[in-house]
Amino acid sequence: MTDGFNWQGRRYKSLSAIARDITGTRWNGYRFFGLRDIKRGDAR
Repeated sequence: MTDGFNWQGRRYKSLSAIARDITGTRWNGYRFFGLRDIKRGDAR
């Protein structure tokens, strides 16, 4: 998705914003969701 992410019916600009809503603290979204080593756009 190039224009953001959907989570629980809400649209977010980044995975980091979703992680912040889940935890209440600042996280790197790709690291939080275990996608740190996967490059953006590398669909597997």
